[in-house]
Amino acid sequence: MFSPRTPSTRTRSSPYTPSGINPRTQNKRVSNLFTPKGRQSYTTKAHTNRSLQTSQLIEETEGYRIDGLGTPLPVLITEALALADKHTEITVKIDPSGWAWLVGGRKLFVWRYKGGQSVRTVFCKELTLPPSDLAHNADRVCVIPNVTDKQSASCIAVSPEGVVRYWPNIAYEGSSTEISAELRGDECACVVNFEPFGCLLATTTSSLVLLSPVLGQNTLTCHPLKGSQGMFSGIGRRMSSFIFGASTLQPSGAPLQAIVCGTCEDEDERPFYVLSGTQFQKWNLSQAVTEKLFYQIDVERMFREFLSKKVWNQDSRQLTQLKTWLLDMRTTQQGVVFLGAGVNMDVDLTVHFGLAFLDTDINGTPSELESLMILDHQDTYSDDFEYSLQKYKLLLADPMTTTAYVYNRDHVLFIPGPSTEVINLQQPGGHILGAGSCDGTGVFFSGSMGLFSISSPQKQEVSIMEEPSQDMTTADMSVLTASHAKMQELSMSEDRTARLKSAFIATMRGNIAAAQSTIDELFPPDEVSTDLDQTVVALDKDLVNDFPAADPRWAESRQDATSSTTSLIIINQLNDKLRAHEYVINFLKKMNLWKQLNQVNVRDTRMLTRHVMCEHAEKLQAAIALRQLHVEFTGIVDAAIKKVLEMRRDVNISLNLTPQDVFYREVSRIQEVVECLLEHQEEVLLADVTVTEILTVITSINTLLEDILHKALQYRQTKSSMYDCEAPPGEVPEYVPWTSTSGDHGIRTFLLKQFNKTMEIVIPEVRDPESQEKIYQQLASIADIILDGYVSQLESLKNNVSKQQHYNELQRRYEQDRQQLILPMMKGKQYELAASLAEKYYDFEILIQLCELSDNKERIEKYLHQFSHKGFANYLYTWYMKEGKRGRLLALPVGQQRELGRFLQKEDIKTLSWLHNIQTNNFSKAHSTLLELARIEQDSLAKKKTLLSLSKLSGLAADPDNGEIDSNILDINEEQELIAHQQQLPALVIENLGMEPNNMTVLSPVQLIELYISGTNIDATEYDFKKALDLLQYIDKTDPALDFESLRMHIWAQSILRDSWQQDESVDVMETVMNTVFFKTVDLAYKEGVDVRTFMPGLRNILLCDELGDLKEDSNFQYLIQAGYEHIGQVL
Repeated sequence: MFSPRTPSTRTRSSPYTPSGINPRTQNKRVSNLFTPKGRQSYTTKAHTNRSLQTSQLIEETEGYRIDGLGTPLPVLITEALALADKHTEITVKIDPSGWAWLVGGRKLFVWRYKGGQSVRTVFCKELTLPPSDLAHNADRVCVIPNVTDKQSASCIAVSPEGVVRYWPNIAYEGSSTEISAELRGDECACVVNFEPFGCLLATTTSSLVLLSPVLGQNTLTCHPLKGSQGMFSGIGRRMSSFIFGASTLQPSGAPLQAIVCGTCEDEDERPFYVLSGTQFQKWNLSQAVTEKLFYQIDVERMFREFLSKKVWNQDSRQLTQLKTWLLDMRTTQQGVVFLGAGVNMDVDLTVHFGLAFLDTDINGTPSELESLMILDHQDTYSDDFEYSLQKYKLLLADPMTTTAYVYNRDHVLFIPGPSTEVINLQQPGGHILGAGSCDGTGVFFSGSMGLFSISSPQKQEVSIMEEPSQDMTTADMSVLTASHAKMQELSMSEDRTARLKSAFIATMRGNIAAAQSTIDELFPPDEVSTDLDQTVVALDKDLVNDFPAADPRWAESRQDATSSTTSLIIINQLNDKLRAHEYVINFLKKMNLWKQLNQVNVRDTRMLTRHVMCEHAEKLQAAIALRQLHVEFTGIVDAAIKKVLEMRRDVNISLNLTPQDVFYREVSRIQEVVECLLEHQEEVLLADVTVTEILTVITSINTLLEDILHKALQYRQTKSSMYDCEAPPGEVPEYVPWTSTSGDHGIRTFLLKQFNKTMEIVIPEVRDPESQEKIYQQLASIADIILDGYVSQLESLKNNVSKQQHYNELQRRYEQDRQQLILPMMKGKQYELAASLAEKYYDFEILIQLCELSDNKERIEKYLHQFSHKGFANYLYTWYMKEGKRGRLLALPVGQQRELGRFLQKEDIKTLSWLHNIQTNNFSKAHSTLLELARIEQDSLAKKKTLLSLSKLSGLAADPDNGEIDSNILDINEEQELIAHQQQLPALVIENLGMEPNNMTVLSPVQLIELYISGTNIDATEYDFKKALDLLQYIDKTDPALDFESLRMHIWAQSILRDSWQQDESVDVMETVMNTVFFKTVDLAYKEGVDVRTFMPGLRNILLCDELGDLKEDSNFQYLIQAGYEHIGQVL
């Protein structure tokens, strides 16, 4: 966290001096000669461009190169970009310190895009800006990195009206404080970092205020800056007036063009520069917060003079129609550079752009520009041109070079060097929202690409075979450490690996003919080689495990005089071996051996040779990372190395060699240290130590594992193109990275154990949020390594038909481990880490649960778009159905309606599809779906009735001219009539069935007939039998499984059997006949207008009906039934 300078910190050198060294002592060494490189306090050349090492090439031409920068954007940033409406202004600032910030509305997002050596996850924090009626801007925010902790920072944000909000530590949003900058109606234009004094606030009218944090307090002080009014103030201005004429002092209220900070000229003071209107000012601020205006000059006049001579070869006073603009300013090594433009309307409307250099380090006041470089970019002047011109910005990524960028929201002009060649680079996708620099390279931010850098194309590395006589460094020459006699011995050896090595060394020395001759002998072009892969792998393995040639302590161990390294320092030896390995790859490609490589046996399985070669380099990277951390974790690493050497029973340590020498020499077995680190950890856990010591050991080992394995993984990803090759013929073997081996001694097994051990022991003991967050970041990095290995392995098996069962089993384990690794993050409320991993590895269930926890519908919509090709939509729909959240399913955004409609057509979830059809006004589809559901409904009569009613309503709401719907509505009417018959069943019958009137199952017409006429309906009347006969109309007469006439006769027979048919002599015959159920039913039908001739069964059929049993032979029955028929015949 930033704190203001005090007298006690006077002796500290300014962080703005190059390499952190005071100019007065630049020739003195400030670190011990033997300080390890990883611990130096200054930045060495070897460490430059660190953050760009993880970049991915997007586009490269002869003139420029575009790389995606660093890790993916934090979820908070991508979400803010996705959810911002078109009226919200989004602006971004990119700071060389590794911090970046985005402003949208009142939200401020600060994240670290350039991590430290052991940081694998992106820190991001959301803060709230002060209230304002005007739009906020990233220029009004300043993030101040903590000098001691690269992962923390303080922040100052100012509203346009001048309300200053200060966070001493951005990790704690609630710790902010607010003051007023007292701008007296001015509008804040920008805030710039001016350490060690604080921040400079500049208004749109060029007023200046120094904002300084108060030491030990959570507040700021505001100090307005005014030019000194001493006896000699303005002397520089007056002297320039003598020579060049009057140059009046810039009036207050001139529009601010730019403000930039200079480098510290003394440890107690620092300059800064202001471009205000046409005037340039040099200021100085001292330790006692005393400001001083050194001079003010009319820089636009100087620009006009140089431009007129450079472009039109005339004096500016002769060009009456010359218009010029100064647009922006940046610092250089000796001063400042201005971006300017000009048009001479007397000639044409062509606008010329130029970079004007001014030396501010000279004694006194500058009287002219140092130089003017005209850019090869022109525009055409128009009435509204000046407005768009003000949008041009200048970026100088490295003050030590002349590489510059001129950009606006729509394009970038790249000036790669002192030449005037300018590449008009249309920026790739989305508007440019901000820019900055990182390690001497211009970095830009767009909504669609995030962070990307623009640089000169990488120079094609001159092949070691194409230029054998080129000058090489000591490290390059190390591979040539073989005498002529030894070369002869190697070339004549029976060992094929030794002979291939001789060809390699001959190639390095430029003797291509000898190398080709040896290769042709080893692998004749007209023969299929059977041991090429094994020989190549053996050569590469010999190089990565080579003994240092120049170290006399290894003299007894060296078996030959060749070596891949001559260094005596372990870290240099490892770097030399990595370089030698890459030379081997180049050698194989140039000698046409690379494309011939196929497979080789490794770890009891087959593996592509190029994967094995890449594995060697990955292990070298892991060894380098471990060596760099060795000093920081000496005790732990030494203990693990000792265990490794004890485990390697074939290793004999010379008295002159250290265990470190022996361990780091055999790089191909570097993975053994992982198991030994965990063994050491177990010993500590079983020992009598404090909880603090246990936590320290576990977190330290986490850092070691994270760093060494991530370096290997990073190399695999960034150097993948180096190892690309056409797939060999035949089945491609499974790829199991060495970082993802399984089994009792596999790296994946150890990492899973370490993850669980950290969760069980460390997390419950850590209470403060900041420490807990760091532990979870370690866990997230370990999880990332595990899951990445799974993905690589699965990808290699995806198209392998013969191993489909193994693929399915591995996929199941992957999904199981994925959830076990990410779920603890979510339970620990580390939602951003959980979301980041879940997004990367497509754990849709975790993503959905995170969205449900926060009720974040916008993020769900974002995922639906982002993972549309991965089936996220179907997964989401299924999850909603499984969790019973059908309302959420139907409330999805309109853009998903078509895909949702297809999902809802599945047979098991059609009950929801009609709701979706109605929601989308597809009433015709809703009608047919509801009708289909109604026809298959058998469990609930009430539900069937409702479905039929809804289907009928949907049909009526649909296209009125649809004949199919009209036909369906007729069918629905019949279905509803049938339901009415069931609802009219006598209560006693329903009760005997064990059903309730409001909860009946659906019965068929035949079942209803039986219920109406069967013995369970003991009180059946003519009305029941009439209903039974009416139900015959719902039966398909053509159904082969049913005899319609028999069923009809069955109903009449049952009606006959309801009476005894005995004649009482005291009662009239016709009265007896008309009191029977049979004839009552006939009479009822007659009253309802039914044609009883066709309605009644034939008399002969009745007399022959077997169902009547003995009754049909009864003379009384025969008499009465015939009498009844005779009477009806007379009536009709």
